[in-house]
Amino acid sequence: MFQGNPFDVSKRHQRGVWVLIVLSIVIIFTPRILQCFIDKSEVFQVEVLPYHREKPWNNQQRKYRQHWRYHKKRWPSKKKFPGRKPTHPFDPNHLSKEEWMSFGLSEKQAEVVLKFTKRGIQSNEELQRIKFIPPQVFENIKNFTQYPIETEGKGDETIPKEQGIQKLDLNQATEEQLTELKGLGSFFARQTVKYRAQLGGFSNKDQLREVWKMTEERYLQVQGQLTCASVELVKLNINTDSAEKLQAHPYLNWNQANSIVKMRQQRGGFKSIEEIKESVIIDQETFEKVRPYLSL
Repeated sequence: MFQGNPFDVSKRHQRGVWVLIVLSIVIIFTPRILQCFIDKSEVFQVEVLPYHREKPWNNQQRKYRQHWRYHKKRWPSKKKFPGRKPTHPFDPNHLSKEEWMSFGLSEKQAEVVLKFTKRGIQSNEELQRIKFIPPQVFENIKNFTQYPIETEGKGDETIPKEQGIQKLDLNQATEEQLTELKGLGSFFARQTVKYRAQLGGFSNKDQLREVWKMTEERYLQVQGQLTCASVELVKLNINTDSAEKLQAHPYLNWNQANSIVKMRQQRGGFKSIEEIKESVIIDQETFEKVRPYLSL
């Protein structure tokens, strides 16, 4: 166990303490002593330059700069070829790529349009649906287009051939017959028959666009091979059918079907089909689509 005075320090330790104290004093006071020998006028001398304010522009200079910026960055190019108008009637199905380009289409646009016209186009409505034809070009050529006359049979009459293609009745064709159509395939044939059953029959060929996953390109490819002869559509009775049965139709949702039933109960029955338009959730577009499938 340690014995003796704990405050006793050896001479060696005393010398070390004094050296530490002296070094600390030197470090602390040396900068202060040096500052006394340095001329303060030579420290932090910064040249101060006179401030020159830019002269404001006059109105003429400002207008010129705005005009230059507008025309350089925002003004569209006027070098684009506008295309020419036809000088005589023509069949769009027989035009070449160069002729389409002369109307104002680019080379790529003309190549895509040719893919559609090779499958056959029968009206300006079908031509306008090709998104690669600019609206201005369509306006220039729509009054000069001519199409082959299309005749369709009705009832049990035979449908004549056109350009070597026997047209198929969209309401009478089986899944196997639709599968054989060029560009349709078994999947879309099956979906077409399924959608036809849900609708209660097709009232026009354009309804083929509503088939699940049907694209505009595929529709244009097969529509020339089809016809939609008059057929007795399966209709819904808005005075007797339940909301569940009405809602099962593709053109009506549950809210619209339920609204029809409630209006029927309030009125004691409908006297005309047009009365359902008084429902705030049945717009004109929906009414026009579902109208052929409704009865009293």
